[in-house]
Amino acid sequence: MNTTGTQRKEGFTDIHVHMLPGVDDGAASMEQSIRMARVAAMEGTSRIILTPHQKADRRSVSPEGIIRRMKLLQEEIDRQKIPIRLYPGNELFYRHGLEEYLAEGKVRTLADSSYCLVEFFPGEDFSYIRDALCRLADGGWRPILAHAERYDQVMEDGRPEDLKRRSGCLYQVNASSLTGETGFLYKSRSRKLLKKDLVDFVATDAHDEKGRAPRIGRCADWLTKRLGEDEMQRLLICNPAAVLENREL
Repeated sequence: MNTTGTQRKEGFTDIHVHMLPGVDDGAASMEQSIRMARVAAMEGTSRIILTPHQKADRRSVSPEGIIRRMKLLQEEIDRQKIPIRLYPGNELFYRHGLEEYLAEGKVRTLADSSYCLVEFFPGEDFSYIRDALCRLADGGWRPILAHAERYDQVMEDGRPEDLKRRSGCLYQVNASSLTGETGFLYKSRSRKLLKKDLVDFVATDAHDEKGRAPRIGRCADWLTKRLGEDEMQRLLICNPAAVLENREL
């Protein structure tokens, strides 16, 4: 547990967590989900949007299944007096027609808002990512590019700005990338986005309670030290609150 200021009154909101048990490559059981929730609470997180993978090429949990499992997990979290509130969501692997799936309620947005968390193959063509995010925005959605630092072509010179300008998308980077825990490349890319004031959300993308745990305190302290308390709160508290309240950032 980090001890240099992570336990702030408001609590952090983590918008990208694979904690729903038994539905993807995240938590495998209710017991593991609870262990992840305990880690998150110790780090100062008080709200979590559950984002199980939703991919066309594999069996994925249904929107109704997410709610059903989330309620069971919330009941157990409450029973064990862990101060975490859960919200439903998906991490959506983009495919043609995703706009219609969203409109028909066949996949989940973040916390039933107009914001949706979208991912692509790391080596996907820039034009494909740009056009996909534009289609989502044209459909009235607010796309958030998951772990933006991972996309090779997006990170080429001038393209992060161009993609935002053309599509109006938002960028989420992983806390572990900013702190350097996932290697130099992702650290360099995520900090470059941050330096250019392009980052909108920092989240954990947690999958377990050990190597990919929902640890955000170290990153919160790093953000505060480098950029100040206000910027840390914008990325970890204020902007996520806008998602939960379904309003503009």
